[in-house]
Amino acid sequence: MERLIPVFNQSFQDNNPALLHSPQYRRDLLDLKKRYETYHRQLYTSADSLQFVNNEAVIQALSGDFTKSYRLMESLNLGTDENRFRYHRGLIRLLTKHYPAARLDFQDNKESKYATLNTLVAYGREGRTSDGLTYAATTPHGATAGKWNYNTALLYKALGQPEEAVNELAAAIRQKDELIAYRLQRGDLLMKLGKDKKAVDDFEKVARRHPKAQIRYAFALLSLERFAAARYVFDQYLETGDRAFRGDAYLGIGHALYGLRQLSEAQRYYRIAATFRKGDPVALCGQGNVLLTKRDYRAAKVLFDRILRDYPTYLPAYLGRAVAYYGQQKYPETLADFSKAERLLDENKHSLADVFVCKGYAEYYLKKTSAAQADFQRAIRLDAGRYEALAGMSGILIDQKKYPEAGQYLAKALNYEKNYDRMWSNYGNLQLHFDMYKKAYESFRRARLLNPANIKAQNGWGVVLLESDQLDRSLSLFDSLVQANPTIPYLLNNRGIVQAYHGNRHEQRQQYQEASSRYEAAFNDFKAGMAAAPARRFYNVNQGNVYRYWEKYDDARMSYQAYQDKSAINNTAVMYAGQERIKDAKYYLGVALQIDSTHRVFQFNMNLLVKDKHKELARAVASARDDGPFSDIGIKYSRDGFVTIYLYDYEYDTLQFPGRHYLPLPVEEYGEDYFIPEYDFQLLPYEAKKGPTPKKKRGTYKQQKITMPGRSRRVGTQCPDLF
Repeated sequence: MERLIPVFNQSFQDNNPALLHSPQYRRDLLDLKKRYETYHRQLYTSADSLQFVNNEAVIQALSGDFTKSYRLMESLNLGTDENRFRYHRGLIRLLTKHYPAARLDFQDNKESKYATLNTLVAYGREGRTSDGLTYAATTPHGATAGKWNYNTALLYKALGQPEEAVNELAAAIRQKDELIAYRLQRGDLLMKLGKDKKAVDDFEKVARRHPKAQIRYAFALLSLERFAAARYVFDQYLETGDRAFRGDAYLGIGHALYGLRQLSEAQRYYRIAATFRKGDPVALCGQGNVLLTKRDYRAAKVLFDRILRDYPTYLPAYLGRAVAYYGQQKYPETLADFSKAERLLDENKHSLADVFVCKGYAEYYLKKTSAAQADFQRAIRLDAGRYEALAGMSGILIDQKKYPEAGQYLAKALNYEKNYDRMWSNYGNLQLHFDMYKKAYESFRRARLLNPANIKAQNGWGVVLLESDQLDRSLSLFDSLVQANPTIPYLLNNRGIVQAYHGNRHEQRQQYQEASSRYEAAFNDFKAGMAAAPARRFYNVNQGNVYRYWEKYDDARMSYQAYQDKSAINNTAVMYAGQERIKDAKYYLGVALQIDSTHRVFQFNMNLLVKDKHKELARAVASARDDGPFSDIGIKYSRDGFVTIYLYDYEYDTLQFPGRHYLPLPVEEYGEDYFIPEYDFQLLPYEAKKGPTPKKKRGTYKQQKITMPGRSRRVGTQCPDLF
């Protein structure tokens, strides 16, 4: 018994019934049966029937035949004073899940110090969690090597109080750290609480003592993204030859290789794991996620469809299929699947940054701006360098005309991704908006180098060439662009501006025929641009400037009034100043300054008007020609000294990114919530026999005794020592 009972209890401590079938245990059990049979044959009388049935039931229980053991004990008609028999019956009732009856046998039973512990276990196994906790809080208990605290922890866990459960397990570990269940259970709870590092410490301490601890340790390493270390532990497990967790180990290696971006090897191990884990979607989903990372969206979707057909509640497959739909540009379907997998969208999980990016762009393309903005912000919080989300935020802010904030986000995005031409052209357009022509020059230069076919970048390049006083290069570029794209309105508008500046330059050189020709070409470009895009009413401002050069002031005024913004007001003031209507000119410039008091052109024009210096400046710039000190083309090519504003047109690209898909699957969770009792069975001795002992007759002669070599001098049968 002294060898059997510890192993029997260990099978429940480790949740490992196979221990009862180990060769050593079976040999010890067979030895006990033989010794007990000898004892019974020699000493049993009818007065020992209770002990006999008790002992037979105990031996059957130790043999693993709990049902037969239960039938034997239930056949006894026990009185209330037969506590030892009642206690054993309670243990067997506990083994056979007759929990209320077991508690009755344990109640007020002083035969064992473990009666209260086993009562607590009966409450837990029956599912009476609250009653069990009440019992644990009100019942004194002796030393139980931590089992009392462990079982109490399981009750707290069942009631959704993991922190209290962890505290109880800590107390159990302090009492006896040899039971691996304590650290495994605490590690599992710590994983659920997101305290993966502490969980790793618990698993590591018991990893060498049991394969399931080794597997848990490896998966905990995966949760910390220590992929190489996790793979090493999984490989170590496979070398042991244990087969209980081989499928889990292959799955874990697949996860580790996926984390290390060794995609082909990861795919291979996921396939191996799938052969071991029949009826389990995890390994199949891992294969699908590898296909997503390879951007093979069609094959990935086929696989996720297959998984969801067989496992319609498996949420990671919905998450993967949502990304596959995104890659196929099926945005309504994308959002539908993201909605189904919403429980997995943990805003604190770093690896989900790309998922929030995909969700954000799907919402953005479907004009769900607020939702998109929230998801881009989530992605940025998870990964500050997630340039796709930074660029997505800039696109939303551009649409909202919040250009300073848009520029800040796009500048950050360009710190992390410098090889996307559309980001550079958008950034250049933002710089054009703020008249930052020198900086825009560099942005458009980079965009053109990355993609010469980017028309928006070429358009911006033409504008910065003009602003850097390269009129001929700018006109040549726009001529070629318009020839290839004759219906794009912003190309027509901007070429018209270049034509107008050419006209100003010809007029300064007194080449009036050439100037008139340029103004005519500019007017036609503006007219064609407005015909192609009637909604872009600001083209009227540019056309009004040509009317003014032709001295068609009524037409010019009507054009300016068609788009009454601060630039049109400035140009109206300049027109009145040219007509010597100084009071009207000052009034309109005053209005412009009220709208934007920091605008340098308004300030410049008002200063000239107040000081009456415009004519002098006009003569200076006309005589200076290309050798003058004026780098601003608005001043350099001014006909009257004032700066006339032209409104450039440009379009922002809607950005699209191929996606940096990485969808690690949740690590395996092991729900081994088993209560640990203490089975302190005993074999009960038969009653001592009373009465005369029969005497043996002796012969009248003395018999000679012969002792054979190697034989003991002791003769006769001895009773085995069982108790």
